[in-house]
Formats: sequence, C-alpha cells, structure tokens
Amino acid sequence: MGTANLNFHQAILAISIGRQRLAVGLAFMVLVASAIGCNATTQRQNVAGRIAFEQGQHAQAINSFQQVLNRDPKNSDAYYNLAACYYEMGKAKQNKQFVDQAEQLYRQAISYNGQHVDAHRGLVALLIETKREKFAFDVLDGWRQRMPQSPAPLIELARVYQEYGDDTRATDLLADALKIDGQSTRALKALGHIREVQGQNQLALDNYSRALQIDNLDQAAAAKVASLQNLIRTGNAGSGTAEQRYGNAAPYLLK
Repeated sequence: MGTANLNFHQAILAISIGRQRLAVGLAFMVLVASAIGCNATTQRQNVAGRIAFEQGQHAQAINSFQQVLNRDPKNSDAYYNLAACYYEMGKAKQNKQFVDQAEQLYRQAISYNGQHVDAHRGLVALLIETKREKFAFDVLDGWRQRMPQSPAPLIELARVYQEYGDDTRATDLLADALKIDGQSTRALKALGHIREVQGQNQLALDNYSRALQIDNLDQAAAAKVASLQNLIRTGNAGSGTAEQRYGNAAPYLLK
C-alpha cells in the first residue's frame, strides 16, 4: 500500500465525515428535537470512525460506521466511509475479498445518493487501480448522463484526466462544467490548480479570486489567492509540474 494512495483515501474520507444534514425546514420545527438527537449520534460515530481510521484501527472504524447504518440504513456517507476502510484493508493485506466489498459499498453509497462526489471518486480510483479503466470511465459517463445539468461529473472526470497528465482534456472539461454552473467554486479551484502548476499564475489567481468572491468563507481559496499574489509580486513562477497519479495514458475521451 503506497503512502500516496493512503493519503488520498484519508483525504476523501475526511471530506465526507460530518456531512450529515438535518433535512428539516421551518415548517417542520416540531421534528427538530428528535432529528438533532439522531444526527448528533451518527455524527459522533462518524467522527469516532474517522479517528480510528486515521490511527489504522480499521476494525474499530468499521464498527463505528456500521453503527451509523444500524440507525440509518440508507446513510450514503456511512457506506462510503466503510468502503474507504475496506479498500485500505484490501490493499494493505492484498485481500481481494475486501477490495470487492469496498467496491460494492461505494456502489451502495451512490445508489442512495446519486450525487455523492466522494463515493464516485473512490469507486473510480478503485476501478483504475484494479486495472479496470474502462469501467471507471463508464461510471463517470453514467453519472453524467443521469445528471446532465450537474457540473460534478465533469469536474471529477477532469480530475481523472489531470491525474493521467492530460491537462488539455481536464481544462476543456472544467470549461464545460462552468458552462453548466458558472458559480461552481469546485470547478474554478480545479481550473486554478491546473493553471497554477503550469506556471500561469495570473490566470490561476483569476480563477481562485472568482471562487473566493462566490464563497468568501473558502479558506483554501483565500490561501491560494494570497500565495499567488505573492508569487506574482515577487516574479516567481509555478512548479510547472503536477503529480501524475495514473501515468501517461488516458485512453478514453467522453464527448
């Protein structure tokens, strides 16, 4: 199990934990008390699972996430978190059964939440890393077809192409995502990242600045704006290189 892969899955696991939301409008305030209690419990269990996962205590993490599912059998985040655990265990122990279980859990997360970004990302990574590239691209294409008005599938597809080192395709896909939703901060920051590593600091700054204007609480975007402003002021260039997670050959172009 490579360190880069472990960090990747730890990062995407951390993204989803704590996203349990109360679907309670003002008209249903009578339900708030009970809903808050349930949500607080599942969130505590998710946090406990995350901590255990990051400490390498996979069995304890799995138990915490399974408790979430016992309370909420359709909780897509819990399915995703379990998938991340089983995938790391499968890679560490070279256990195909765990990897297969992780794949099914990623798919279950998607079945309960067709817009679950992290579950799509995790499933695609698993499929590519198990030498099933065509299936990975099919997952993204199916997501895009189901939700043609969402920029998310295009953003994730751009991420994959960038990880193959194909910045041109990634940039085109992000441009398409912004045509669908010009306010997508995720697309803007992804585009900014590509331009940053290419040394196009002013263009990157423009992208990050626009994202920050849309969401002025985005600390990541604010940090990038400050960093790029400093680079431009001092005349330094970007790195010009980006990590190619999957090598150099991205064989499928979805149009």
